[in-house]
Amino acid sequence: MNISAVSQLSSATKVNTTYVTNHSKLATSNPITQDSTQVSISVEARLAEIKRKEAVIRTDAEIAFLFANDDKLVAISAQGKSPDQLTSSELDYMQKSLGFVNTMANLSPAEKSLYDQAIASGNTEAAQGLAQIAFIRTGGQMAGGANGTTYDPTNTAITAENIEKYFSHSIIDSTGNANTKFQALIQFLHKNTYI
Repeated sequence: MNISAVSQLSSATKVNTTYVTNHSKLATSNPITQDSTQVSISVEARLAEIKRKEAVIRTDAEIAFLFANDDKLVAISAQGKSPDQLTSSELDYMQKSLGFVNTMANLSPAEKSLYDQAIASGNTEAAQGLAQIAFIRTGGQMAGGANGTTYDPTNTAITAENIEKYFSHSIIDSTGNANTKFQALIQFLHKNTYI
């Protein structure tokens, strides 16, 4: 294993260089193991390097490399679902892997469970309402609510009342599409409970 590969691996995955060096020495007794270990480490290092980049600066070759070597990404993509049909964990992984804004990271485990309930029941509009709230939360700790109020979306519970009073006023959408999704979420909350 060359120094560059060890350096890339260490910075990409925070693996102790001593461990990698010792592992490499152990692998030298079996050339096949050494080659497959080097390929595996080099693929993992390259995947980590690509995933650290934002989506807009990734090359087509890097995106192709992801889809050729990230088994979980390939499995999620192979389902053939649109993003609004993926579970919260699948969407979270896709967003992270592809360098998009990771909105799902802004939902609590209970909120992600509610999102998954909405997806499982086929209520994609309610799920998209939750995704809108997750997106609002990416903006930080201050957002605009009704009548010029401000609130902290990161610490505001997702309830029907808070959607009406706060979240629904944080997205300006003249088409009414955002409000339709918020209303679907409110109706979904009336029928389903989460903790």
